[in-house]
Amino acid sequence: MPAEFFQLDDRAAIRMVFQRLCRSGGDITMKVEGRDWTFPIFEEVEGRILVGITGAERAKWNMNVGDHYRMAVLDRGRKFQGTVEVAGFGQLEGSDCVHLEQPRSLKGRDYRGLSDYLPEKDVAAVFTSPTNDFCDARVRALGQDGLLLPLYGSGAVKEGQLKVDTPTTLELAVDPDTKFILKAVCDTIEEGVVGIRFTEKHDAPALRTYRNWLEEAMAAQARKDRELFQSRGLRADRSKAGVQRSGPTLQVLSDRDPLVLVISEPPFSVRMAEAVGRKFGVAGLDFARGEVRPLVKPLGVEDGAWGRVKLVVVHQRLRAMSGMELAAKLIKDERCPVPVLVAGPEEDAALKRNRALGFGAVDFLPVDPFRILAVIQALDQTLKSFYPS
Repeated sequence: MPAEFFQLDDRAAIRMVFQRLCRSGGDITMKVEGRDWTFPIFEEVEGRILVGITGAERAKWNMNVGDHYRMAVLDRGRKFQGTVEVAGFGQLEGSDCVHLEQPRSLKGRDYRGLSDYLPEKDVAAVFTSPTNDFCDARVRALGQDGLLLPLYGSGAVKEGQLKVDTPTTLELAVDPDTKFILKAVCDTIEEGVVGIRFTEKHDAPALRTYRNWLEEAMAAQARKDRELFQSRGLRADRSKAGVQRSGPTLQVLSDRDPLVLVISEPPFSVRMAEAVGRKFGVAGLDFARGEVRPLVKPLGVEDGAWGRVKLVVVHQRLRAMSGMELAAKLIKDERCPVPVLVAGPEEDAALKRNRALGFGAVDFLPVDPFRILAVIQALDQTLKSFYPS
């Protein structure tokens, strides 16, 4: 069953979304001048959101009070979209920030009966493939009638493990002492998720027990949300591991060969995996500082050999330096033996291409606007030219 849209209009419920993001050190993605930019959320204050946008960025984009921007956030694995209005500017603990009015509504994908509950802790699933192999995945959402499994990232379903309208048997380990074994069918594969729908009879004991557990879990989560809600607002905890982003993170988003290493902020590497992950493997590195080579050792990179990595794509916009600077450093100082592409907006593409070629990159890859076929073709041609066999 294709996903439909649901809308969240309750002001307190919307505030809870942003307060959860504050507690987890989450980000907000805003579309500015046709591009998606991701910013840290500093604080939620009585319906306003304080976002880490610098004075230089505001000036560059001519951002003014009253301007409206499309936005998206990821809360408990669910993507919400809406519109925010610029309410003012200021500083918080020495950092520039923009004050945004809370969206009046949030819209998201609604997989009927498959995403009633979004667990905060990992729930492991074992399922049977069409060839009756046992496969592992991480549950993205649970519902009265089924569940969602991710297509990308850690714990994702791999290609061929599930096919639409094909039956499967699930084992769900919802906690160390509770497991459910349920018959199901692959219902849909879209938008980065696999929808699994139960085929057990309505009064089957296993399904009844599962639904009772689910109702209790949903009630406990709602109760916790109410208890944690701060009516005056909540400041983000940017000190949590991975929240300050002071260190790099490496994640295999699509585990296949040939493997492309994408060095960028997470939204772009995830987008690349969603676009090309059926054809190429994709590993995302959220780079901060230092040498790249030691950071990607888990991919078999050691000394002069780069293991599984066959191509490196460096996005222009990085946290610590420009992508051009890092790509040049990678080629000249680290002597990267695999081809390197620099990616970025297509404006002034000719100048960027000349600069990239000048320090030894293979090419400049325009990715904004993002044209999937052109990106796939560029990656394919580069790999074929360097690895003819």
